[in-house]
Amino acid sequence: MKKFAFNITAAGVLLSGLLVTGCNKLLDIKDPINSITTSEVFQNDEQAATALNGLYSYLINGGAAEVYSYGELGSDLYSAGGITQAAAHSADELYAPSLSGGYPYYAETAARLTLQNTGYSTKIWKTAYKGIFNANALIEGVKGATSKEFTQASRKRVLGEAMAVRAMSYFYLVNLFEKIPLALSIDYNDTQKLPSASPATVYQQIISDLEEASGYLSENYDGNNTERIRINKWYVKAMLARVYLFTKDYEKAWQNANEVIGRADLFQLENLNNVFGISSREIIFQLKQTDISPTRGNATPEGYSMTTRYLSPMLLNAFEAGDNRKTAWITAIPGSQYTPAGFAAGKYKINMNNHVVGGTMSEYYVVMRLAEIYLIRAEANMLRSLANKNAVIDDLNIIRARAGLNGLPYTLTDQQVTGAIAQERRIELFAEWGHRWLDLKRTNKASDVLSTISYKQPWNAYQLLYPVPPDEIRWANNLSQNIGYN
Repeated sequence: MKKFAFNITAAGVLLSGLLVTGCNKLLDIKDPINSITTSEVFQNDEQAATALNGLYSYLINGGAAEVYSYGELGSDLYSAGGITQAAAHSADELYAPSLSGGYPYYAETAARLTLQNTGYSTKIWKTAYKGIFNANALIEGVKGATSKEFTQASRKRVLGEAMAVRAMSYFYLVNLFEKIPLALSIDYNDTQKLPSASPATVYQQIISDLEEASGYLSENYDGNNTERIRINKWYVKAMLARVYLFTKDYEKAWQNANEVIGRADLFQLENLNNVFGISSREIIFQLKQTDISPTRGNATPEGYSMTTRYLSPMLLNAFEAGDNRKTAWITAIPGSQYTPAGFAAGKYKINMNNHVVGGTMSEYYVVMRLAEIYLIRAEANMLRSLANKNAVIDDLNIIRARAGLNGLPYTLTDQQVTGAIAQERRIELFAEWGHRWLDLKRTNKASDVLSTISYKQPWNAYQLLYPVPPDEIRWANNLSQNIGYN
């Protein structure tokens, strides 16, 4: 049985990316013979900074197991487009016009995930846990380091950024799979027999990581973070706003969102065509891909791989007349004798059709942006108190004005405002990081919406969770499978 690991065989390997392969199971990492320990890496600030770069490199560039096909990285790596594509097919955003069983995302599109065909969910699981292992290695390395040349400022930065990455990874795992092990160590003895943790326990750890990280990180985009490619306090605050919304702590969700929006000196909504550009002030955090791909060239992994993914008729019909997002963020797929004409997401302007190998990169991969924070503040504010309805409408109208739409009137009913929040989230955040899929599930609308889609019939609600990879359960038998997968 094939197993995965992160054998760290030399300092250079860990420092350049914390990315290696071996033959142990994903959550059960043993120190190989002649390996170094993480504490040996953290002898000074320079070594620690290089190791931290490796954490980010894996998130966008993958490791040895993911880069065998540069063109597929946007599908295979959870943090480079994998979540976007799988979740958008599971929801009602992406589909295959032919609905052929040979389509890569057929299992997600048709709600036919099984233990024999787990679709892309196994890749999401494996790569997310690799990201978590990398973060855990950094956290343990910082805590175990004794060198006086490793300064307190660098310790805080590494610790805070690693905790935030771990929290991000667990956020997606708990929402997509629910029954997941909570690995907080790289020690084989600690991770070998982990059971499935409750979602409440996972969320508690996510919040703990983010709250602690907030105290360690800079509030600015300076030094080597002028391109917003490193996590700082504002990404953590934005992520806390999202997590508190999902856990129904609406007061804290509103407070954190309000803090981020309040930093007008750092953040502002951009013109629709500039939102995903490198220098966009709407971006809170983005991942910088390498420019060495012989396939993608200067395209982001997702921007390249989404070129031929069809937007569903349901999504296309959901845009209001005159919504400029439909023209700015959607691109045509020309028909041919082999493929029908259609439309694809065009938020990233560099794609399969116009990428240049060795070309200048004008966009990186956006992880979090300001528009979502406005929508979080609006929803949390409405759920705090219906008396806040006018302020909620004001936030929605800021997003709508940027899209060229008329403002919503204050005369809307409470129910209409709630519907308007859902509509703006659907359109503003389409084909981004699984927002639509997660929103349908957390608002208990998923079965109502998806059970009406012809190609998902017969609808089975257990498909709202992805199956825990069968190999993981067979090898670490304290894990439990999600109901419905036999």
